[in-house]
Amino acid sequence: MTVRKLTLVLLFVAAYIGINAQTPGEVTTGGGTYRSFTPKDQWELGVHVGLPFVAGDLDSKLGFGGGLHVRKSIDHIFSIRANGMFGQAKNEGGGTNDTRTSKTTWIGGGAQLVAALNNIRFDKPMRKILLNGFAGIGASNFKVDYENILVQGATAPGNGDISATVPYVDFGGGIGFRVSPKFNFAIEYTVATVFGREADRLDAEANINNNQTTYRDNWHYPNVRLNFNLGGKTKDGMAKVEPLYWSNPLAQVSDAIAALEARPIYDPTDTDGDGIIDAIDDEDNSPAGARVDSKGVTLDSDGDKVADYKDKEPYSPPGYSVNMDGVAQGLPKYTTEQQVNDIVDAKLKNFKLPTQPGLSNWFLPMIYFSDNNYTVRYSEYEKIYQVASVMKQNPEIKVVVVGHTDSRGSEKYNNVLSYNRAKSAIEFLVSQHGIARERLILNWVGEGSPLIPVAGSSSSNRRVEFMVAKDQTEMARPEGKEAGKGTFKGNKDAGF
Repeated sequence: MTVRKLTLVLLFVAAYIGINAQTPGEVTTGGGTYRSFTPKDQWELGVHVGLPFVAGDLDSKLGFGGGLHVRKSIDHIFSIRANGMFGQAKNEGGGTNDTRTSKTTWIGGGAQLVAALNNIRFDKPMRKILLNGFAGIGASNFKVDYENILVQGATAPGNGDISATVPYVDFGGGIGFRVSPKFNFAIEYTVATVFGREADRLDAEANINNNQTTYRDNWHYPNVRLNFNLGGKTKDGMAKVEPLYWSNPLAQVSDAIAALEARPIYDPTDTDGDGIIDAIDDEDNSPAGARVDSKGVTLDSDGDKVADYKDKEPYSPPGYSVNMDGVAQGLPKYTTEQQVNDIVDAKLKNFKLPTQPGLSNWFLPMIYFSDNNYTVRYSEYEKIYQVASVMKQNPEIKVVVVGHTDSRGSEKYNNVLSYNRAKSAIEFLVSQHGIARERLILNWVGEGSPLIPVAGSSSSNRRVEFMVAKDQTEMARPEGKEAGKGTFKGNKDAGF
């Protein structure tokens, strides 16, 4: 019994060490870094059915049986399999007048060490047929119902039953067929023999009072196994492979060698001299001196289909056609610095400083508005504060608030918009700075008095001017629909 227990312990210790030795990766040892090529693999879950029989003193009859097993590889050759089964078989006497019969019921389970006998060949990545040999130990409860058999302690043949729980050893072999990465089936033959005084009682007949004995009855189990590979991914997200006993031990090594062999041989040749070797150069005939990108293709910075080395305008604005020299065509005319200087000079030419400065000649800041809008912008708050400060320091003056627009939109629309801008500025002075409404005179001009009468200067003309009142009077709202909220549509001649 001590030997059997020790054997069982050693078997499971070997399985644990083997399974935990499968971790792939790099291991640093005293001799350097070692890379493991043994991947994490799947478990096998199987169901088996067969035709068991007892080979003993009586003639055997095929019975029926089945069970489950779980199998896990230790390496590419050895694996551990845990089995459980239930089976029944019958035996009977051999002569015409021999009425002895027995029926054996077997319920048992154990562990086997399985060897993949033909997985030491490395000619294929996966075995399609696997030859297995196995041996193991376990325990079984068997019960024998008998008739007309002389058993130990009886004086004459009789009927009854024998029941016992005993350890056993088993061994056998089989052939497996791989159908897919997830499924295979096998045909196996197992022989089990029990220990102790029950070794010759599996068929109940122990040859009591005879001069001969078989000494040991054996449980035979030819069977078919349907096997399923189970397992998803490892902790680092890598997919687990099929059980190792199906795979070539050198598969990963072979793949690594094939990948190395497939790598191109380094060739520093650079035919066009652009600094990109031919092996990765998508344009190995680039013009001499032309700038190229990281793939050796001649640069076209503005994407106008004219390469930079012959583009007279390498950064043309997008959306415009270019001529053969890469120069954008049809660009709008912008106000140049010289044109602005000419406008300022013209204004200054007619400007005269007052000989007697007074309140009426004070300069008050202007505020500007967004396109098609009359809401006072945050950026203009400081200017309105300056206007309010002057009015608070000089309570005797009144200020004319004049609204303006740019020249886009119809005349009626612009008149209403300029009125709304002046009205918005007045309401801000009254509500935010406490200026009395009667001190503010609303005037509107529309598009009739541009500050800069040059195309492209619309933002400078969307404004409200403040000036010290002389004899101006309040102007009423001009006729027309509401303006300044939303987007104006139409053309200048069509009105609203």
